[in-house]
Amino acid sequence: MSVAAILSHADGSDEAIDIATWQPRPIRPEELLWIDATAPSADDVAAIARALGLGDELGRRLDDETTRPSLTVHSGAVEVVVRAPGESLEDRPRGLRILVGEEWIVTAHAEPLPFLDERRERIQDQREVGRLTPVQFLVTLLTWHVDAYLQAAEQLENDVDRLDDAALRTEDDLLQRLVDMRRRIARVRRMLVPHREVVAELALPVVFGDLEPAEREALGAMVARVERAVDAVLNAREMLIGTFDIHMTRTAQRTNDIVRVLTWASVVLLPASVLAGVMGMNFHVGFFDDPTMFWVVLGAMILIAVVTLALARWRRWL
Repeated sequence: MSVAAILSHADGSDEAIDIATWQPRPIRPEELLWIDATAPSADDVAAIARALGLGDELGRRLDDETTRPSLTVHSGAVEVVVRAPGESLEDRPRGLRILVGEEWIVTAHAEPLPFLDERRERIQDQREVGRLTPVQFLVTLLTWHVDAYLQAAEQLENDVDRLDDAALRTEDDLLQRLVDMRRRIARVRRMLVPHREVVAELALPVVFGDLEPAEREALGAMVARVERAVDAVLNAREMLIGTFDIHMTRTAQRTNDIVRVLTWASVVLLPASVLAGVMGMNFHVGFFDDPTMFWVVLGAMILIAVVTLALARWRRWL
């Protein structure tokens, strides 16, 4: 689809390069070449391989569609594969393949990656990217990648906060929304966790050999950043559990309110039922012959009900 190449110099200047027409030359230590290929065609892969002097095996890796996070050491380059979240958390993850060589780095992906496009435009100012080693720039790329997960975790937390409000309002479809949210969090976590092993392996001497102190420190910070991202996703999960507890508490409270109303309805009606039962017994008493006794009994029923309700309100049972 497209290939963007930037040759960064130590003085902060950047030079856009057309890989198809660029005449290969040795890249100086104070320079760093970054080639970003989006859905590269066979001609694009051939041009990149020619510009960097890649062998057939490394050239074929650029259009490999495998997205499982992995780390592979090749002759002349180190290959890192990571998965990035899409524009929406519901989108399928997008693979990013990174080849790290001497004074150059190549990123290849089948679909556009917003976080990568945004950062590429941002670094084309006076930042001294050319002073970075390929390992340091790899750490920069992985930092952008992990930042995308941190943003996803922040979005998850915001969604959980909205569910908290819904739980307090006891919305009818809340339980299904909680289940859907749990699946989203689990999906993001499954996408992120495999990168732990990849980033930790990058710091091993068998990958890049002897590292400079700054490079070793940067890789160590990268491991901590991945752990921070995992913790952020787990925190969203803990928040969701708290939302579920709120939902269950509100449900129990609503049930208790209903039971309390039914209980007081029984308490109010019980004396009237007892009086009606007594007065309806099949025996003859003199005052049954007096029609006004009907109104007396009815008034007694109403009076007892009013007194019961007044007592309940006074004791704050209602």
